[in-house]
Amino acid sequence: MGEVQRWTAKKKADIVLQILRQSATIIDVARQNDLTPSEVQRWIDTFVKGGEQSLKAKAPDVVAQYEQEVKELRSAIGELYVENAVLKKAKTLWGSPEESES
Repeated sequence: MGEVQRWTAKKKADIVLQILRQSATIIDVARQNDLTPSEVQRWIDTFVKGGEQSLKAKAPDVVAQYEQEVKELRSAIGELYVENAVLKKAKTLWGSPEESES
């Protein structure tokens, strides 16, 4: 039995790019590397799906940025809520200036 070759993501991506750039065919790559055409096709499908995911409007880094912004805004809303509650309580305890002016 032949030596088992380890396929890193980098090696797979290089092969997929060769195929996409039409400098190699799936059949050629499969024969040269003792792979089945279906294995190579799965690499291509996975590569394209990953690329598609990266092009979406909600790419992972955009989602993380959005979630951080939501967290900060929720914190600000919480602080404003507490300030508002304190001001309402103070208004009730000491009366509002508007009441004494009327």
